[in-house]
Amino acid sequence: MIEKSWAMDVKKTVEEIQHTYAEFTSLSILIVDSEGRPLVKPSAYHPFFKKLVEPNSQTGEHFWQEVRHYAGLTRPALCDLWLPGVKFIIAPFKSPAEDSIYYVIAGALIQMGTKELLEEEASRTGIYDEDRKLLLDLALEADELSSEEAEVWREKIGKLAETAERILRSAYRETYVRSRIGDLQEILATARKERASVNDAFDQFMNLSSSADMMGYADKIGTGEYRISRISGEGALGLQNVEFREGEGFLGQAALSDKPMQWTDIQRDPRSFFLKQHGVSEFYGIRCFPVRVGGEQLGILFVVTRKKAQTDALLREFEDMLIALIGEYIASGTLEARMERQIQRLRPLMEVTRFMISAQNTQRIMFMLVDMSLSLVWNPSSAIIVHESTNGQKVQIVSRGIANDFAEQYARDVAKRVLREGQSSYSMGFELSQTEEGQLMIEYPIIYAGKTRGVLAVSLSSEQEAEECREVLLALATMGSIILQSVHDQQQLGLQNERFLRLMYTSAKVGQDDQGKKMDLSLRLLDEYARYSGITTEEAALLQRAAMLSVLDESAKRELNEAFAEEITVLKEHRTMVENEGQAGSFSYARPAQILRTVLYFAELDEETASRLHLTGVSPELFNHFRKFMAVRHTVQSEVVLSDGSTAAFNPAEAEERGIDAIVKEFGLSKREKEVLELVVRASSNKDIAAKLFISEHTVKNHLTNIFNKMSVSDRAQAIARVFNRGIS
Repeated sequence: MIEKSWAMDVKKTVEEIQHTYAEFTSLSILIVDSEGRPLVKPSAYHPFFKKLVEPNSQTGEHFWQEVRHYAGLTRPALCDLWLPGVKFIIAPFKSPAEDSIYYVIAGALIQMGTKELLEEEASRTGIYDEDRKLLLDLALEADELSSEEAEVWREKIGKLAETAERILRSAYRETYVRSRIGDLQEILATARKERASVNDAFDQFMNLSSSADMMGYADKIGTGEYRISRISGEGALGLQNVEFREGEGFLGQAALSDKPMQWTDIQRDPRSFFLKQHGVSEFYGIRCFPVRVGGEQLGILFVVTRKKAQTDALLREFEDMLIALIGEYIASGTLEARMERQIQRLRPLMEVTRFMISAQNTQRIMFMLVDMSLSLVWNPSSAIIVHESTNGQKVQIVSRGIANDFAEQYARDVAKRVLREGQSSYSMGFELSQTEEGQLMIEYPIIYAGKTRGVLAVSLSSEQEAEECREVLLALATMGSIILQSVHDQQQLGLQNERFLRLMYTSAKVGQDDQGKKMDLSLRLLDEYARYSGITTEEAALLQRAAMLSVLDESAKRELNEAFAEEITVLKEHRTMVENEGQAGSFSYARPAQILRTVLYFAELDEETASRLHLTGVSPELFNHFRKFMAVRHTVQSEVVLSDGSTAAFNPAEAEERGIDAIVKEFGLSKREKEVLELVVRASSNKDIAAKLFISEHTVKNHLTNIFNKMSVSDRAQAIARVFNRGIS
């Protein structure tokens, strides 16, 4: 209703001005809307005017029908209404919202020499209804006016209309602004309280605008690319999720500017084809507002109007400012969502970093980097890490979601572009590349030991996604590089410590020929038993170092305690086992100490004597297994001696190769089964085999089961023995 547009004090002001003009002109004055409803109390006391404003008055209805004949008026005019010669001044003015016309009606007036004619006409024809009699009474009470006087009153009533228009428009502006700001505050407060998304509040935002028939927002999804992610308004659904590029249609034109842009009367403009193409058939104008943060454009907020609107310039400016504020809210919501996603990414990043620090294994760290990179991207499809091998002649590949042929081709490309150079070519710490298949990849160098050793690459759906996740992926790649550098440093330190230990071991053997030979024998036994029993490479190396430490004096061991803490612990447990040998009771020792005790014991005594005894603290299963190993070892050595007449010296590597080839041919092993068997013979554990062949441990177990079944053996030891037997046959 009209009353909601202005406060009572504003209406009172208009009413007082109306009364002042009525007293000055001696005219009855009424201000009404286009439907004849009074805006304020009439300045009139004559019964005719009172009947005009009565509810459901027939007099009023007839009178307003007469007034509507002058609906096209644009300025004040003297008009004959109802009775010829009886004139009223009708002064039109725009409603505060400029969506209709209001009228100031003043009268009645009769021109000079007209009153006598009116009286004669009334006497001759008679007045046939009450309303006309009232109107005639009103006219006859008025003074006759000359043309000049009538023009003065017309101008005065025109000034009243202008004054009323200014006052009402000012009040309307204030009320409109207050109302819209209050609505916006309420929407924002509710959104913050309920943590509503921009999408949830978008329809409410559109309702804040008095001119918008359609409101939408287009997200920037890549360089020069946008997608309409939010749309509201009747007939707007065809635009949902539509994509466009810079320069395409009005929205594409707006994307090229960092300032608001608007177009009107666009129905025949060729750029409007974009709207028509997606089901928007009726439109008059479009306004576009860039949504930016700093120098980055996040998207475009746009408003479509269907018809031309005569909007107050000040209110139009306020509405533009209101829409710009909505754009700022969208920008802040977008940034908040980004920050929330980054926080969600950082939490698992910190957790996986702790795991990587404890991994101490290059292969395992590579798997962690690939898996973690996929969890940091919202729409992951694949990830790959290409890592230079130790000798630099090959590359290792760890991938998820990528076909083998693609992974191999991509690895060759990375090796050619990056790894052969040894230096990162990524000026910003990362690089976007596109494969021949059109897949967008974001690449990060893995740098340690003074050069680029690998590349972490993740496939992405768009450049916008790359923009969002590039920093956290860079943090992951950097963290991986740091941890791999630490692993590399520890490996280098371990190698240096081991070289120093071997030097001390060699020095300790000087002058101890018999003891030295026994220690060399113990090292050979450890190496052979490790391959025979499937001991991991790491555990075998630990036992080798512990054996070498055993020949050093106590002061040397103390000096090396920090570098070889695990080995010293094994030695201490070994010494306890020696001290408790032959004693009654139950003893429990770690497996490495039991193996070391058994190997050193067999190296010290002849095999026949050692085999008849049993060691305190060594499990019967381990001791019997070692005796079986010694028997197999003795058989192999004996067979080598028998064939050592006219042939060349025995070469274990060649024998191993011959044995495997013979087994493959005899039992029909597949190519993959042959690869697994080769690693079994070289004492690789299931875990090592899985890592080297890039398969799971479960798959390794399946292959071993098939191999054992084909060879008719029950375990690794029997398989290894059969390979060696075939190799020396």
